[in-house]
Amino acid sequence: MLFGKNRFVISASRRTDIPAFYTEWFKDKIRKGFCKVANPYNPAQIKEVSLRPEEVAAVVFWTRYARPILPFLAELDERGFNYYFLYTLTGYPQRYEPGLPSPEKRIDDLLALSECIGSDRVVWRYDPVIISSELHLDFHMRNFQRLAGRLSAGTNNVIITFVKKYRHIEQELYAIGTAHPSYHKRRVLEEQFQAIAAQTGIEIKRCGKRDSFTAIAEGKCIDEKLLNGLFGLELSSGKDPGQPNECQCIRSIDIGRYGSCMHRCVYCYASRNFSRAARRYREHDYRVAML
Repeated sequence: MLFGKNRFVISASRRTDIPAFYTEWFKDKIRKGFCKVANPYNPAQIKEVSLRPEEVAAVVFWTRYARPILPFLAELDERGFNYYFLYTLTGYPQRYEPGLPSPEKRIDDLLALSECIGSDRVVWRYDPVIISSELHLDFHMRNFQRLAGRLSAGTNNVIITFVKKYRHIEQELYAIGTAHPSYHKRRVLEEQFQAIAAQTGIEIKRCGKRDSFTAIAEGKCIDEKLLNGLFGLELSSGKDPGQPNECQCIRSIDIGRYGSCMHRCVYCYASRNFSRAARRYREHDYRVAML
């Protein structure tokens, strides 16, 4: 059984932050019962994706700022949608994520989201872990301790991911002094993360099959065990073949679009030209356009 009684999972979205920037588009498509999605590698190839609750097993939201979508969650509940949030929060200095509100404001945002839907439906992502002269081991230990202490009231789970050097962002990572951490540094940092998570009552996992030097368990962002447990579904554990080998997420249909996020994170793999993304956002008409 692939998606559980022929229902499928919507990913919203690895490619952009729909809750932060495209809530009006998402609301419109939910009310219409479908959206259209272009193939990111062949934009002329467009498919229609059902957004009817009887066909959607669950929606998994990916976000760094959920406030714009909070008023719409009651309507999603009324329509019978299952959903949870993957909330990325690194607490890095503003210059690394210049388009985002301050870390304090986003801590409050995550806690408000959790208060609205419950801590079991908010998964914190400390992603990506970047090692540099500024973001050194001591920084991460203090930073993770502070965040875990604050966020433990709003989440039960955290997924950590060390930065992946995609070819098209190598220059940006080099500019901020990113270094490939040694075995020793990775082990020390992972052990500290484990200890801090245990102290704060948060379960820690790593992203998929990426290398780990400690006993941090392998995790999934789109996770059938979490979905089945939360919503009484019967989703298969089969890996999504469209994702990289190390990713263990189950199959989903992503409804986002690359090149449309405006957080302007220096390590972003999904938007290569932020000026173009901003222009596209200004010109976007959610009533007629795809993302």
